[in-house]
Amino acid sequence: MTEVRAAATAVLHRVAEGGEIPIEMMREFADLVLRSELVAASRQVLGGPPELAVRRAVELASVVLEADRQGPK
Repeated sequence: MTEVRAAATAVLHRVAEGGEIPIEMMREFADLVLRSELVAASRQVLGGPPELAVRRAVELASVVLEADRQGPK
């Protein structure tokens, strides 16, 4: 999540400064998000067998709360 947060910060700084955001930068940011722990854990809950759903949901909740606890940097 640290990389995702850093990429999000970079995108927002570019916008705030009125700078151009290269398409490659946007694509790299989107790719980082899709490879993030949140997306991976969500996919495990949605695509996994029902008998593992609770366990995966708890893991996902832990990732969400940890990301929230760390807050913006």
